Amino acid sequence: MVSTCQDRETVMRFQQGDVDAFDELAHKYSPRVYNLGVRMCGSHEIAKDLMQETLISAFRGLDRFRGESKFSVWLFQIAKRNCITIRRKDRVSPDQLLPIEEFIPTDDERQTLQIADWRNTPVQELLNRELGERLEGAIAILPPDYRIVLLLRDAEGFTAEETAQILDLQVPAVKSRLHRARLAIRKQLHRYYRDGEHSHD
Repeated sequence: MVSTCQDRETVMRFQQGDVDAFDELAHKYSPRVYNLGVRMCGSHEIAKDLMQETLISAFRGLDRFRGESKFSVWLFQIAKRNCITIRRKDRVSPDQLLPIEEFIPTDDERQTLQIADWRNTPVQELLNRELGERLEGAIAILPPDYRIVLLLRDAEGFTAEETAQILDLQVPAVKSRLHRARLAIRKQLHRYYRDGEHSHD
């Protein structure tokens, strides 16, 4: 809540003529937009372009921002639109060809998933652990529509309602995609956990 109030005050300063106030917002949010770009586009160069285009668009449109949503939600809406534009140009991306059903555990597989129940654990906590690389790989092969929901909810910490605003979805759709994305990640990490258990036998 403190961060939201600070953002509101910074936006007001910008709208009152303090152009330098935007630098504070850019410094705060550019790493987050960049990280989203890397995970959605798979390229550091494209992520840089996404970050720059998002900040330029935000700078140009901030005078018209009326605070109907949080600044971070508004900014990520811009990032999402830019991300969609980039991905439409990348028509051969293999993860666009695979449906989410390819990644979700079957009924039989669910019986064998002996992973600790981390489904409600933020992705960022897991990234600080040994399985970070495996997790990033599992996220990277999710279909984009599911990957972005997972990243916004579990990595960026947006609520279901905020994520729905950013993606122009209904809240139930966000919750459904998040649940399926988490199941898919769980399936991908099953081999890692299983092999780890066998190595300690």
